[in-house]
Amino acid sequence: MKTLFSILWLAVMITPMATASQTGKASLTTRLVDHYSERIFRDSAAVGMVLVVIDNHQVLSRSLGTTKPGLQQRPRLDSLIRIASITKLMTSEVMVKMAREGKIKLTDPLYKYAPRGTPTPAHQRQRPITLLNLATHTSALPREHPGRKPTGTAVFTWPTKTERWQWLARTRLNTPPGRKAIYSNLAYDLLADALARAAGKPYSKLLYEKVTAPLGMVDTTLQPTAEQCARLMIAEVRPSECRATLAAAGSGGIYSTPRDILHWMQHFLITDRKQSRKPTAKQEQRMYFQRDDLLSLIGMDVPGEAAAVGLGWVYLAPKHGMPGIMQKTGGGGGFITYLAMVPEKNIAAFVVVTRSSSTKFTRMSDPVNQLLADLVAKRDNIPKLLFSKNVQ
Repeated sequence: MKTLFSILWLAVMITPMATASQTGKASLTTRLVDHYSERIFRDSAAVGMVLVVIDNHQVLSRSLGTTKPGLQQRPRLDSLIRIASITKLMTSEVMVKMAREGKIKLTDPLYKYAPRGTPTPAHQRQRPITLLNLATHTSALPREHPGRKPTGTAVFTWPTKTERWQWLARTRLNTPPGRKAIYSNLAYDLLADALARAAGKPYSKLLYEKVTAPLGMVDTTLQPTAEQCARLMIAEVRPSECRATLAAAGSGGIYSTPRDILHWMQHFLITDRKQSRKPTAKQEQRMYFQRDDLLSLIGMDVPGEAAAVGLGWVYLAPKHGMPGIMQKTGGGGGFITYLAMVPEKNIAAFVVVTRSSSTKFTRMSDPVNQLLADLVAKRDNIPKLLFSKNVQ
């Protein structure tokens, strides 16, 4: 009986004169990706799933399930998805690139880019919120806008720019910025607003100029077209209509495809013998706050205990056989997403699933982390795989 799980190769890049050892490693990578993709799909109880994996010069993908409940159509690399909070990594990329161009400084206070006449809060010690605080979740702002969200509001469409700045003008900080890390979508939307004001153009245009256009990410957008919306994967639980999500441009509103995210990930790695990492990769993934140096760290421990936080990126320190992993989680509109990489080993994975009533995030993220650990073990010629006992 043929398996229900199709194997989709995006690319396999090996030298023409590959040795037997190299060929064996490639075959083991394939078997590992097969094993973990089926496990992720089964354990997460997903409606549909796409996994893309980079292992040095190899790129693989797996597609399982269906694009919509009741529709027997397997997800594809060009299926439209919501990347949710992985959006934050692209916001921080825009910020880093603007800083390199001298348009801003990461240490600039938020009030410098507030709408004209709008006050911003500072702690009683007069320590203002900086752009760096916003990007590292150390701004002392809450996770979400505290106001009442109107009933029936579509995901990633509230609060508007006006609503969040009006609220900010009335609030006070109970903790100095930089002392605690508290995950904040609100902070990232304010960051996108500030970057747009600094550039003198809409944030959607900044995203296009700094991230999507240079990399040819044709389906990565905040304003999907009707043709793109026709490719949107649909969840069984909490799906949301396909529409513009400019209100959450900085925190979670981006639509994309597995193919675009794969291409974006590759620029953090050396996946082609003629390609080096993008110039901003190291700065984008710099860790600014160690957990032990903070009074507390809240909201960033789902796929493992966070050892440090950076510009949206979270670092999982090596532990119990696991390598150090740079990662980011996402969820919303019926999607959960996870991106994890070990940059120094040129290994990375991105997975997106659409939710059923039984979907649990760690049932997706744990196997991804274990896949990366086994790929690192293979890369380092460790005789025995660390987590998979079913792959020989």
